[in-house]
Amino acid sequence: MKKLILFFAFFLLATSLAQAQANLAGIVTDANEQPLAGVTILVKGTNTGTTTGTDGRFTLQAPGEVPLTVSASFVGYERKDVAVVGSNFRNIVVRLNKEPILTDEFVTAASRIPEEIQRASVSVEKLSTRQFQQSPAYSPFDALQNVKGVDVLTQSITFKSINLRGFGANNNNRFLQLTDGMDNRSPGLGFGFGNVAGISDLDVADIELIPGASSALYGPDALQGLMLTSSKNPFTYRGLSVQLKGGVNNVAKAGMSPKPFGDVAIRYARQFGTRFALKVNFQRFMGTDFIADDYNDRSTRARANFFATDPARGGQATSIGYQRNNNPNTNFQYDGVNVYGDDINSGGAFTFPANYANLPLQNRLVTRTGYTELDVVGNDGKVFNNRANVSLHYKLPGDMEASLGWYYGNGNFIRTASYREYFPNYQRHQFKAELKGKHFFLRAYTTQQQAEAWSIGQTATAINNSWKSIGQWATEFGLAFIENKVSVGESRLTADRNRYLPGTSRFNAVRDAFANTYNTDTLAGFQGARGTRFRDNSTLWHYEGMYNLTDIVQVAEVIVGGSVRHYGLNTGGTAITLKSDGSEYTINEYGAYVQASKELRISSTVTVKPTLALRYDKNQYLSGGFTPRASAVASLGTHHFRASWQTAFRNPAPGQLFLVPAAGRSGEVGGLAIASAAADLTRRPAYLESDVRDFATKLITEAQLRSRAFQPTTFTTEKIQTWEVGYKSQIQNRLFIDAFYFHSKYTHFIAAQTYYQFNSGQVSDFATNAFRTLQINANSQNELFVDGVCVGLDYSIGHGFILSGNYVHQVGSITLRDAQGNVVNDNAGQPIIKRKMSNPEVVQKGRNFFNTPENRYNLSLANSRITDRLGATLSYRWTGTMWYEQGITAGDVWLPSWSTVDAQVSYKLPQFKSVVKVGGTNLLNNYYVQGYGLARIGGMYYVSVTFDELM
Repeated sequence: MKKLILFFAFFLLATSLAQAQANLAGIVTDANEQPLAGVTILVKGTNTGTTTGTDGRFTLQAPGEVPLTVSASFVGYERKDVAVVGSNFRNIVVRLNKEPILTDEFVTAASRIPEEIQRASVSVEKLSTRQFQQSPAYSPFDALQNVKGVDVLTQSITFKSINLRGFGANNNNRFLQLTDGMDNRSPGLGFGFGNVAGISDLDVADIELIPGASSALYGPDALQGLMLTSSKNPFTYRGLSVQLKGGVNNVAKAGMSPKPFGDVAIRYARQFGTRFALKVNFQRFMGTDFIADDYNDRSTRARANFFATDPARGGQATSIGYQRNNNPNTNFQYDGVNVYGDDINSGGAFTFPANYANLPLQNRLVTRTGYTELDVVGNDGKVFNNRANVSLHYKLPGDMEASLGWYYGNGNFIRTASYREYFPNYQRHQFKAELKGKHFFLRAYTTQQQAEAWSIGQTATAINNSWKSIGQWATEFGLAFIENKVSVGESRLTADRNRYLPGTSRFNAVRDAFANTYNTDTLAGFQGARGTRFRDNSTLWHYEGMYNLTDIVQVAEVIVGGSVRHYGLNTGGTAITLKSDGSEYTINEYGAYVQASKELRISSTVTVKPTLALRYDKNQYLSGGFTPRASAVASLGTHHFRASWQTAFRNPAPGQLFLVPAAGRSGEVGGLAIASAAADLTRRPAYLESDVRDFATKLITEAQLRSRAFQPTTFTTEKIQTWEVGYKSQIQNRLFIDAFYFHSKYTHFIAAQTYYQFNSGQVSDFATNAFRTLQINANSQNELFVDGVCVGLDYSIGHGFILSGNYVHQVGSITLRDAQGNVVNDNAGQPIIKRKMSNPEVVQKGRNFFNTPENRYNLSLANSRITDRLGATLSYRWTGTMWYEQGITAGDVWLPSWSTVDAQVSYKLPQFKSVVKVGGTNLLNNYYVQGYGLARIGGMYYVSVTFDELM
């Protein structure tokens, strides 16, 4: 990194060649010759630009001499290109016509080079200033939930995971999130933290989103798509901008009054002379988080007789048969969804032995009393987030621009993995050096992270056990229930006597002892118990470059590129297992790609543009591989037809490679042989949860069960092939259509299946709860398919009003195979071939984690200019029911459908260079969850004032 910085410093100091420049000046007006402020002016084909002032005027020093072309773009108006020659370069006049439907956007994510969004050969979405201003969403990142095909899983108010095209995940490592070209993921944990450490809202220029396989150009992990967030260039967007937001959430929540939140953002950019520019950003949010407070009895396959079955069909599952009892005073095995320490399959339950002295409790499972999330975390749900950025930009001859940037993110949040985990003070620094020209870029960056967290569920269990062992608690419960002949609730109260109460000094001391002690260390005075804290202070170093060879090759547009990446893991063994010598693992990856495209003009109105791309990538622990892509777009006037065949792959996250839970604890196991050995899976085999259930109900023999023990195999990358066709068109400048169909096939799918590992290695341990639950990562033999169709429409109904809507239908299906590759039969004896993954007879055989609604749609009515000052948007979002499978303790459940109404009204105050916006999401305050065990999301009501381009 030092060498790279020194290189740039030398380059800047050594540059002494003068460059011819044109000093441009002009004005931008509407069709009625009224000046337009804030219009973006760019010299076409360069990175040079500016914006118009309050009088509509602009000045600009362009690289090179006239003639050249400037492009003007503004919210709600057609983009316009104007030729600049010797006669008008000091008096450029641009008149913009209103365009209710914006269709002439340019994107770079699809092909790594600028192209019209309608002519992109793969599906691509773009959100820019217009959408951010019109959206009722609280932030630009939140506006993604209105984009067709996007599923958002909200972990915390500041941490939301983006999911596309199935297999939704709280920590989505199949989706690549880039911020100014930098990977957003946590180097060790292996997934992006949403916008926790993203760009300040005021500095977001645009967000481009590609649904579907994108590895051909972007390498590992762009399996389901990628998102590219770009910040504003200080040469183009100058001045001081300030945004103030305030509002309330957690309205009408039981036991809680409405909670205020506040948000302040400041951006300052200044150009010094003709070559140098500086940009500074800062944003801080403070408020109360969405609260995970679902206290209903947990729906999980760990329950006895969880599935309703048909005995006549061999015990075939027909539906969910477990009848939940949400009252802990009458339910022996009450296990609240967001109550911790009472988990029936993670240290919170006791099964009375078959020879127990009192018949009513023989073989009876009872759960102990747990603690709520607010009890354990103890911060009343308070949440904060800081984001900052400083970047220096310098223009070099030949329309090159060098930049150095620092990006910082800091905050607290809760994420859901196998357990709910609290990050009290996450910090991340990213440093980037970049050199960009018209035909190339060179980029180097590093991610330096300090992430420490502790498991809420494991901490609650530890607090309970430090007070009283589960065995002693059950004994006291049993005595009260039998001898005193009292109810379940009264028996609980008896066993709970002198229990550590939340908020007391003793409770806090015990919680802090576990939460502040790493899970590799034992606590003195707690009978050898280990802490519940882990850390990921890992680093990432990335170097990449790209060159456009078109001017050299000429016969086609050809780009080449490559990247080198190094992970330096630093978890101290708390999150990822150490090597046998006690040192940390490192991971090296490299890749290279080439893409060629050629636009063929068939006639004056018909063009065809085929594109071929090929990439090779290698991870040091896995076999390397190629990911090709072939696509084409045919344009017939305003009608654009596209088709593509794309491949992609995903390298397992570091934890999926190496992870091993602490001795005796439940947790996740990596797929490499070294992880299996460390988890003692050879001496004490583990068995699929579904096989153990079949054994318990005598569907299979002990010999058959033992023959199905987990066997470590070669771990490899996860792969996907996607076929897609699509259509885009704008009809009579009133109706815009974007529709597509895709079919994807996964191979070597990586999923952490639930296994039971018996303490002694004997299957009899299952009857006495003497086992631990493991989530073992492995390549599945199954064939997985996802089919989807999406239609998006925008219609101008007149007077500036736009009616928009989109609908998405996605189905995941599976051909289920055993470890030997044979098709598995359901319990009725029928082979499971291309069946929906949500069907009970498929679910009965194990989890597949599709976690995606089959149907969802959005509707909105918007007008950014009801008057010259007033704009408004009204949106409705609906998501259908979804079969959801999550983690060790979260459960298996049909999540109900949900809908929200969102709205905003904005008013411009030109004399103050400001916009006042009043808005709200989930206006009707109907609480819903996007994933089982996650926080319930209610209304969020806000007022914001944005002062833009002051000074």
